[in-house]
Amino acid sequence: MISRRSIDATEQKLDGRTLAGYAAVYGEDSREIVEQGRAFVERIAPGAFGDTLRSSADVKLLYNHDPAALLARTKSGTLKLRSDRNGLAFEASLPETSLGNDVRALLERGDLTGEMSFGFYVEDESWNAKRTERLVKRAKLVEVSIVQDAAYPQTNSSLRSVSAASIEAARLRLELHMQRMIRWTS
Repeated sequence: MISRRSIDATEQKLDGRTLAGYAAVYGEDSREIVEQGRAFVERIAPGAFGDTLRSSADVKLLYNHDPAALLARTKSGTLKLRSDRNGLAFEASLPETSLGNDVRALLERGDLTGEMSFGFYVEDESWNAKRTERLVKRAKLVEVSIVQDAAYPQTNSSLRSVSAASIEAARLRLELHMQRMIRWTS
């Protein structure tokens, strides 16, 4: 069964049609997840997606996990993925299509806040004794998605722009969003 996890944005920028940030963060707790009737909190171990990144797997960037809403893919070079000490970083070139334009406009307006999600198959995991906490040690990454609602509140995506005014406006929107998130989780 494919698992999907989401993460909130911590940063937004604007650079033409390039979307970038973190699709997954390492070592951070998710919100409560319910799968097959079981509630648990999950963490992704550093390097969990390493096998996928070293292979020639075709990972896709989707809108809301919808395979019909393709925005970019590694096979065509429009999606680049890398793992660093923080998590799974990505950079994608948004297409000049209705969907690409819609996503860009929604990010610019703040209707999409940059929250990201990822779809994967668990290949190696460990659980605590009560099976309420899972550590994903190794996983096959299938897709990353820009979404409205996220399970992981720690990562970012950014739509970058050469316009300093656009960057400043996005930074201010992000600060407001983060203040709301802090109040919501307190």
